[in-house]
Amino acid sequence: MSKLARLLSILALFPALRLGVAQEEVYLKVTTPGVQRVVIALGELPLLAGGDPLVASRFLEALRSDLRQSAVMSLLSEEAARLVEVDPKNALLTRQRYRSVGAHFLLEGNLIASAGQLVAEVRLFDLASGEVAYSRRLQAAAPLAATMAHTLANELVRLLTGRTGPFLSRFAFISDRSGHKEVFLMRWDGSEVQQLTNHKSVALAPAWSPAGDWLVFTSFLSGRPQLYSLRPTEGFLKPISSLPGVNSSATLSPDGTRVAFAAGDGGNTDIYVVPVTGGTPERLTSSSAIETQPAWAPNGRQIVFTSSAAGSPQLYIMDVEGTNIRRLTFADTFADEAAWAPDGVRLAYTTLVEGRFQIAILDLRTMTRTVVAGPGNNESPCWSPDGSTLAFVSDRTGRHQIYVTDPEGIPRQLTSEGSNTSPAWVASVR
Repeated sequence: MSKLARLLSILALFPALRLGVAQEEVYLKVTTPGVQRVVIALGELPLLAGGDPLVASRFLEALRSDLRQSAVMSLLSEEAARLVEVDPKNALLTRQRYRSVGAHFLLEGNLIASAGQLVAEVRLFDLASGEVAYSRRLQAAAPLAATMAHTLANELVRLLTGRTGPFLSRFAFISDRSGHKEVFLMRWDGSEVQQLTNHKSVALAPAWSPAGDWLVFTSFLSGRPQLYSLRPTEGFLKPISSLPGVNSSATLSPDGTRVAFAAGDGGNTDIYVVPVTGGTPERLTSSSAIETQPAWAPNGRQIVFTSSAAGSPQLYIMDVEGTNIRRLTFADTFADEAAWAPDGVRLAYTTLVEGRFQIAILDLRTMTRTVVAGPGNNESPCWSPDGSTLAFVSDRTGRHQIYVTDPEGIPRQLTSEGSNTSPAWVASVR
């Protein structure tokens, strides 16, 4: 097994959380890596008479796909499901049979697809207690059948872990498939690719606000590298920084109101902060070293960045006022492109191992560093919104493509057309 195949066991650290309603229980209380996924059996979800089978099929297909690709859930295998004899007169016995073949939960209900609408009435049974763990009626326009399935899968993950699942999340990324480096969007599984900009210029390094309402990136649209903010659902584009030299490496504050970025020319760059709507940038660093690649901490109070102050690129951390600067990495000859996990205690970053870029994980509680090596060069890590997996860029196939770890920790390729870089992951786009 390759080291990359162990990636999920390193990354899958879910805090023990409760749902917002006090009496509701979070079922999957994971406090150590390597937890076994919860097995969900998909029972009968019959389409009531007169419904559109194509709409129902889109819903079920998307739901099955989500369950198979989840980091915390898995779908009971077809082989095991075939062993279950469903007794329509004895639901309790049927549930016991599902449990005997390895299922932890049973999802069942019915579907209504008519008049351009899809309604799903579902119940999730805890097969250990026999109780209904979740009950929901979802409704959407028929073309949104897959989106409704993603919503259901997200809610199941939240029930099990206290965190919303990734199934409505999206990536912004840079691709040259159109002949120019433009900003694109795609779903978390690589589907529904959409070109977001058509500037016929060079775009670089997109970054989301946590709420998904702002996307900030660097563009040469005006002839020189400026920083732009964009509201993806409105098409609203505005330049927010045009300091001398390169304006790049944006990262947004947790409240989405401010952008930290790197700017400078003449061989020296520093870290600045500017409102996401534009304004006068505030300078945070002023050394003679090169400071770049800021990453805003989830707590909003700190920023990690790359600096050449020690002679080689290393990770440093400072308070958001630019004070209390201290070095984080010492075991690397090269450390760059830091990305915070949502838990605020882990950093993924790009390091250099035997002449190749590789991904490392730094646990800030213990300062333990783990290198996760794989074939080719692997860089530009970004965390899933729930912190369970990583996306990254690799040239293992000869061109730069975006990969994400699957539930077994095996990297899965998301892109293939053109060269694709700079993945930025957000829970949803507003």
